[in-house]
Amino acid sequence: MKLRDTKSSDEGAPWVERETLVEATPEEVWEALTDEDRLEEWMAPEVELDPVEGGEIAVRDGEDHRTGTVETFEESERFAFTWSRPGEGESFVEFTIEALPGGSRVTVVETPIGPTAIAAGGWGSRLARLHHSLSLTPVA
Repeated sequence: MKLRDTKSSDEGAPWVERETLVEATPEEVWEALTDEDRLEEWMAPEVELDPVEGGEIAVRDGEDHRTGTVETFEESERFAFTWSRPGEGESFVEFTIEALPGGSRVTVVETPIGPTAIAAGGWGSRLARLHHSLSLTPVA
């Protein structure tokens, strides 16, 4: 697994970017990013997702609960949503998938929206779990 970790140096617009390379097709990655059961393997123990633009997303991990709206849903290429914790500002999360020889590059960028928003972080460990989840996926 290769993992890149970047954080903006612009104090006014902090953002978080993470990337990993996986030995999985873009279609396999897409399923892991957009199927509720697969999301629960790597993102959080409880995930609800209506996988259409304008659909809702809810992510629960113990006391941490975030809800949001699906903004972009481009099959096997791009998945984006806004989300927030109760009482906090929203952030915009975007996953992109790039096909590579022998696998895919998965990049996630989280950008806060508004003055009370904070980029959640935790994407490094989530992408590590995604990588592990995809490595366990049976080949058809």
